[in-house]
Amino acid sequence: MPKLFADLHNHPGFYTFNRLRNHPEEDDPSKFNPWFVPQDEDLGAMEKGERGRSYAQADVPKLLKSGTRLVFMSSCPIEKGFFWGHMNESGERHPFVLEAMKLMSGLTFLEGGVNLLRGDGKAALGAATRVLANRGPLRKFVQKVFMRYGMKRITFLASDAYDYWSEFLLEYEFFRSKSGVRQSGEVRWREDGVDKKESVTGRYQMIRSSDQLTSVIELSDDVGLILTIEGAYVFSIGPSGKPVSPELMFERIETLKTLEFPLFFITLAHHFDNGICGHAHSVPDAAGLVMDQTPRLNEGFERKGDLGLKVTRKLLGIDEDLNDLDERRIHIDCKHMSAQTRKEYYAEIIEPYNEKHPKRPIPVIVSHGAYSGVATLDELIAAAPNESDNHHSPPFYAWNINLADEDVTMVWKSKGLIGLVFDQRVCGVPPRASVPDDMWADVVMRQIFALVDVVMADDRLKASQKASIWDCICIGSDFDGMIDPLSRYATVLDFDLFEEDLRKVLQRYAHTRMIEKIGVDKLVEKIAWKNAYEFALRNFPS
Repeated sequence: MPKLFADLHNHPGFYTFNRLRNHPEEDDPSKFNPWFVPQDEDLGAMEKGERGRSYAQADVPKLLKSGTRLVFMSSCPIEKGFFWGHMNESGERHPFVLEAMKLMSGLTFLEGGVNLLRGDGKAALGAATRVLANRGPLRKFVQKVFMRYGMKRITFLASDAYDYWSEFLLEYEFFRSKSGVRQSGEVRWREDGVDKKESVTGRYQMIRSSDQLTSVIELSDDVGLILTIEGAYVFSIGPSGKPVSPELMFERIETLKTLEFPLFFITLAHHFDNGICGHAHSVPDAAGLVMDQTPRLNEGFERKGDLGLKVTRKLLGIDEDLNDLDERRIHIDCKHMSAQTRKEYYAEIIEPYNEKHPKRPIPVIVSHGAYSGVATLDELIAAAPNESDNHHSPPFYAWNINLADEDVTMVWKSKGLIGLVFDQRVCGVPPRASVPDDMWADVVMRQIFALVDVVMADDRLKASQKASIWDCICIGSDFDGMIDPLSRYATVLDFDLFEEDLRKVLQRYAHTRMIEKIGVDKLVEKIAWKNAYEFALRNFPS
């Protein structure tokens, strides 16, 4: 079989969809589809591996050129929390006019000076940046510069007309429109300072069944797209930013379960409150000054009316006694869940269900994760209030968004899967650190070895049990999710280079972790595509 790659989590439509949505070209079907990539990509930023906001990392033409044949495509309507900012003590958003007047009068700088004299640099910076923490023109301008979207799109995203559920359905149709259609597209990149361009022709197929998936991967050159959603807010939060009624939530879940192209998993939490469960701290310190993650931050499931667990059980297709219902299962992705929510999820669903149904376990999925350097969930929970940019357990990023040994063990025991995220900060690279190009492979291997060592270090296990941890790791890049990528591997076009580097590092450490016994080539194949492919075949919703 030709070389191929699989990615457990990326956003192949995000770049085009959000640039053409609320734009005249949205009405042009020749452009408003996943094959079209706007020609405003910053190829210099792409070559340098800078943050993926000004170029596409995983659009359909790049998937085809790179041999990325299996993608768990994530639909992720942009959350309003990125535009709304903080509330004041009265529960209102900071009004732009008041902040602008204070800025012009010098009061903002006076506040900042007072806070600096008090030694409170964060408060000083906060006073100067509160002008951005609202839905006014200045914030929209900054968001436009940051996200490169048109002002009309930004205005819509910040308005009460913007509805997550409707946006998801539109993006679903955006992909559905060209599924199975042979098409051509253009790939642009820069190599050694020279701009390159190539036309590619092929097809992508949205996947309906495990049989179709087998046919796509083994009998064609097509790209297989498996539908996922990042954030239950898609069905749980209304245009006002408040939860919709439980009845509407369950009605929408029923709709998700009957889609023509099944929803494989949903990342339950994301950056802001979804009314269902707690989310982990995810934005760096500076971003926290202009966006507010605090509602339900680091908390557990919504216990009023048992709503959080009811929603989770409904998605999984099980009743309150943990018996299977005769309906399609939507798997749960634990990425972005707070450590507290993960602890409750394991204790109240995963462990009792899997003990009761050992032949059909619910797998623990972490679609785009990394290791925290911390042993237990309780340790992550205790440290969560003190998380900051420099909160590390060297060389790992110790925020509770990352995995403890306890999480890794749950993934392994449940025959689950961890996708390795290609984000610098989450992978433990400190702020403003300079990483030599030939060291990026070591950043990734630190993550892989840390995950493997959790199981390998358990002397109670047989060798065959230890070896099976290698079946639980794959790529979960989060490309086109606005990440700051590992600079050497900035797009799917770099997966080939990643595979070469991975092979070299595994050869260097072949005397450890059963690498030589299993085989370097076999392990490269597992991580590059086979683990994700076989996981999909085992667990595809029926």
